[in-house]
Amino acid sequence: MPHTHAATKAEACHEALEHFEAEHHHAPDAHEKARLLSATVAEWEHEEVAASHPAGATA
Repeated sequence: MPHTHAATKAEACHEALEHFEAEHHHAPDAHEKARLLSATVAEWEHEEVAASHPAGATA
């Protein structure tokens, strides 16, 4: 899954769907869409957490 670099979850999901359609030349079916959106949201949230915590900080 590529990095989203999107400002919002909705934008990240929209970009992921567009990328899927361009890469696979068809719209995702229900299962593909669910898997894609789940992975996209997880990646977006991971990036948001990483961006909000300074590198090298320990808990």
